[in-house]
Amino acid sequence: MYRVYYCLTVEHDLGLVAVAALLCALSALAAVSIVRRAKAAEAARQPAWLLFAGFVTGTGIWGTHFVSMLAYESAIPVSFGLFETVTSFLLAVIISSCGWAFAVRSDYRYASAIGGGLVGGGVAAMHFVGVAAMRVGASVVWDAGLVIAALALGVQFAAAAGAVATGGTSRRGLFGGAALLVGGVVSLHFLSMSAMELVPDFSVPAQDGGLSPKLLAITIALGAVFVVSIGLAAAAIDQHLGLRRAAEGHRIRALAEATFEGIAVVRDGLMHDMNGRFCEMLKLERGDLVGMPVAKLALDAEAIEVLQNVRETDPMTCRLRCRDGAPITVQVRAREMDFDGLTARIFAFRDVSSEERARARMVHLAHHDTLTGLPNRLKFREAFEAELRNAWDDDTQVALMFFDLDRFKEVNDVHGHAVGDRLLVAVSERLLDALPRNAVAARLSGDEFAVVLPDVENREDVLLTAQRVVNNVGSPLTIGQLHLKVSASGGVTMFPMDGEDPDRLMNQADLALYRAKGQGRNQVCDFDPKLGLMMQERRMLEADLALAIDDDLLTLNFQPQVRLGDGRVSGFEALVRWHDERRGNVPPSEFVQIAEETGLILKMGEWVLETACREAVNWPDERRIAVNVSPAQFKQGNLVYSVQRALAKSGLAPQRLEIEITEGVLIDDEARALKVLRGLKDLGVGLAIDDFGTGYSSLSYLRAFPFDKIKIDRSFMTGLQNDPEAQIIVRATIDLARELNINVVVEGIEEFDELGALGFQPDLVLQGYLLSRPLTRGQIAGFDEASKAVRAEIATLVGSAKPLRQYRAG
Repeated sequence: MYRVYYCLTVEHDLGLVAVAALLCALSALAAVSIVRRAKAAEAARQPAWLLFAGFVTGTGIWGTHFVSMLAYESAIPVSFGLFETVTSFLLAVIISSCGWAFAVRSDYRYASAIGGGLVGGGVAAMHFVGVAAMRVGASVVWDAGLVIAALALGVQFAAAAGAVATGGTSRRGLFGGAALLVGGVVSLHFLSMSAMELVPDFSVPAQDGGLSPKLLAITIALGAVFVVSIGLAAAAIDQHLGLRRAAEGHRIRALAEATFEGIAVVRDGLMHDMNGRFCEMLKLERGDLVGMPVAKLALDAEAIEVLQNVRETDPMTCRLRCRDGAPITVQVRAREMDFDGLTARIFAFRDVSSEERARARMVHLAHHDTLTGLPNRLKFREAFEAELRNAWDDDTQVALMFFDLDRFKEVNDVHGHAVGDRLLVAVSERLLDALPRNAVAARLSGDEFAVVLPDVENREDVLLTAQRVVNNVGSPLTIGQLHLKVSASGGVTMFPMDGEDPDRLMNQADLALYRAKGQGRNQVCDFDPKLGLMMQERRMLEADLALAIDDDLLTLNFQPQVRLGDGRVSGFEALVRWHDERRGNVPPSEFVQIAEETGLILKMGEWVLETACREAVNWPDERRIAVNVSPAQFKQGNLVYSVQRALAKSGLAPQRLEIEITEGVLIDDEARALKVLRGLKDLGVGLAIDDFGTGYSSLSYLRAFPFDKIKIDRSFMTGLQNDPEAQIIVRATIDLARELNINVVVEGIEEFDELGALGFQPDLVLQGYLLSRPLTRGQIAGFDEASKAVRAEIATLVGSAKPLRQYRAG
């Protein structure tokens, strides 16, 4: 150590040593900065930066070496050989470049340290070749121990510098690497200089032609400072630009990552870069996609063509393949642009799979029944017309079948709509099971189904298929805890024998179905041309009824109601009648049903209500008018408002109006029915339940709804004297009504025997042909006088009759 210290302090000019140290520090800092920039640069630009790093490193350590050599104060004049000097410079540059290149570009675990050590070897090679360039009249003697120590320290310091310099991007790593590199150069130089001893030897001839120390010092100083300055400036400027480029790159990458579209950069058909959204879409990692041919992502040849030809202004849709092989549908655009100095295609992908599924779902819902999944009426019509066109082209036959469940409404009324829905699903499954594969089945509405059978041979086969459907649907069915027995009816027509127009064929199938239901249900009927005439007559009847309602051609008849105890008239029930000029008197059972099916009942019902109130206002105050309200009026119309308006327009007192309803209006929606009935009750109107005893749960209705009167159906009165069971039912009903303080009307009594079988019931009200047939408006005024005798006879019979129990026993 003393030898080293002596060499440094005594044999060297400390001023020049300081200059050499400063030059070494600056060159080391510049070299490490350039190496770190090379490591961060793109692969294509790394060789240039590494060569520049080697040049700056070599120039710096070479300049440091020769400035230090010039600072060496030898007693013997020293000069330097040009060839050896240049060779030492080239060695420093070449070996340093190789060392830095290995440290930066090698994937070996210890590449950084090995590359740094190689740089240290370059420093040693440069130093000893530079010493060999000395021209001095003396012999050089080396201390082997110090030489080995110099080499070991120089290489170790340089290896550590390489590891620290390339191990990160922090400022500590920059200065730490530079300091370690300086330590390697300085330790190698001064230890090796300490190991060298010049022994004067006059036998050695003086060397001529060497470079003068002064000229060499100026050249080295200027060259080294220039190169180091350029290196530092280049590293600083490029670092600044690199930071700006990195910030811009991060900003662009952030924007690319923030977009909802997948973005991919494709060069020469290979994917060069992409954003995270594109990786998410394909469920692949970035490493899996970089370098992959973009065509490999295409699901089919059509997608490959789209990827090859798509343009920015013309977005196209194709299907790509994900990691798991599942396809996704994307909308893609592409444009060409400069990317890292080279032309590339930039693709923008938007995942439209969910939109495609939503559109497909919407199309499916638009063409299929949501409950059963079968095609709906629109889709069925399209399929039916397509099969007819095919039949025209192929000269084949097509069968059309309509099916309808028998008494499906009763299932909904009794068990609820949820059970009805499950029944429809089960029926649709049974329908499909009974049909051939080429059949097209659909649910048209409610419980109505339709089937198209293409390419059929004959009508018999079609009827057998239809009957198989009816039999299959009619099998016992279990839904939850319910065991149901349902049946279906079917109608059949054929193309081209029965017709060629789709509308006509569908109408004919409907007519055949109507006939099947009319003949007892649970069967299949073929189309008969006579059915067309029947339906035509029905359509004309519908049209004429609508005109009769609009032109006020309907009339009201009034059926009297008499108290049995004293024979006094308590009121009348309003009954609508229609006399058509061509048809004569149309039965109410015929035109009222048509009115209910077509919706005309609402308008007709309001007319009946207003006309009845307007007529009754002229009667004696004790007489009431009863108006029957249809289920359609009760459910669809604003009944409370209609009644209130009829009372206001006529001036009739509310207590003189009695609204009659059937049990059917109570079954569908009891809560709504109760609300309407209470609204009527608030008006002061009387409420009566008609056809009592024929519904599903009459007794519960008496408890739940505010009825003033019940009308025992005529089915219990006809032949009452010969029907003990009917007598029991009538007696129980009357007793129950009395206990509930509800009045009773008996309908349909036509004979005195039936009245006698009723027994002593003076508080009951009679309505029937025994008393009178319905009266016209002009007959009401004379009814009291005309019916006096029969009313007296009725009162006498009731007064002398025994109670119902005694009558039965007698």
